[in-house]
Amino acid sequence: MINLLQKMILLIIYYFSLPLFIILPIIRRLIIKRKRPNLLWGPIPILSNMYWSESLEEKGYHSKTLMYSFYSKINKKEDYDLYINQFGIGPEWLKNLDPIIRILFSFTYSIFKYDIFHIPCTGHILGFTPLKWLEPYILKLAGIKTIVLPYGSDFYMYSKIRDPNLIIGLNYSYPKAALIEQKIEKDVNRWVKNADSFLPCCQIDGIGRIDIIQQSYLSINISDWKNKVQYSTNNGSNGVVQIAHTPNHRGVKGTEYIIKAVDELKEEGLKLELLLIEGKQNFEVKDILLNKADILVEKIVGFGYALSGIEGMATGLPTISHTDNIFYSIIFNGYSYLKECPIHSANVDNIKDRLRELVVNPELREELGRKGRKYVEKYHSYFASAYFFDQIYQKIWYGKDIDLMNMYHPLNPDSYNNIYEKIKPKDV
Repeated sequence: MINLLQKMILLIIYYFSLPLFIILPIIRRLIIKRKRPNLLWGPIPILSNMYWSESLEEKGYHSKTLMYSFYSKINKKEDYDLYINQFGIGPEWLKNLDPIIRILFSFTYSIFKYDIFHIPCTGHILGFTPLKWLEPYILKLAGIKTIVLPYGSDFYMYSKIRDPNLIIGLNYSYPKAALIEQKIEKDVNRWVKNADSFLPCCQIDGIGRIDIIQQSYLSINISDWKNKVQYSTNNGSNGVVQIAHTPNHRGVKGTEYIIKAVDELKEEGLKLELLLIEGKQNFEVKDILLNKADILVEKIVGFGYALSGIEGMATGLPTISHTDNIFYSIIFNGYSYLKECPIHSANVDNIKDRLRELVVNPELREELGRKGRKYVEKYHSYFASAYFFDQIYQKIWYGKDIDLMNMYHPLNPDSYNNIYEKIKPKDV
């Protein structure tokens, strides 16, 4: 632990380093003149950064990830391209003396090498330092564009959330965030004001800026996720139906209600097995979803769907999540593409009934599973991701008149929704 004296010394060193953080961006602006922007993602090791970067590499951009670390339980070091701790000069004792050396060199490298930063509300590398309040202005001075992609704990201010169930769920999973709400709000407001593009998706509580109305901009490499070829005909009476759930945020996902619903359905006589997928590497998750699970339940408290739900749909699994929350669904049904989503919506009150509907109806499971795969191909593939970000670059880098707000408006004939075949959630 760093004691108070050490913190004071580090603070002094950072502020003595301030001229460098101003001089270097000016030099960068004067000498770097790239027509096509280089892209940088990070520094929080959210797996989506890897997917986004790869999708833009396929599009023809030079795109890399720069992280402070990686989550060893679910990621591999190889998932990301660069790490802050690999930067520095001098003997090993100097590199390990303090992260200032690594931060200075990684910051210098990133501002000279890249032109558009994709960051969370905590910011880029200077977000780890006392200079975080200056970072937006330093990056602007360097001529760097910023796209802010909130991921959750960097954004949510619990007192501003409209859905009481979500407030409780977040307090169960992340109680400490409630104690630093003022800090989170400062970070959010800083980037709401200064980002070239601010993209909260369904995290719209407590802010007024929404540049693109979209339920989720998450993407995956669908070629890495095989689609089910055969679907089980088990209906809970003639054989076991296997239900998968990823309880990494139990309060937000409503895990205890899901377990209770499965137990009660078993008591009714249905043959079920609950597969709790926790702390697994991605290859293990793929195997379970493809070869064992018949249904995926993602979450029933927090609104919408996240990466786990997308992975389930990509595998061709019928997926349950909470997509009919009136606080948010009215927006994303009316102004985006949520009406096309084939997720079987459930909440803490009706999860048992919604599960039963899928368990006893293998034909419905297959129908929703196949449509889920098509939905992910349309809205969450690398192709969809590259289209989404490229439209933003056309506006903020090339200065083109792109109507980002209506990119996914269902009544806009030129929207992405209407360019490609519409998906009907269920056959009628």
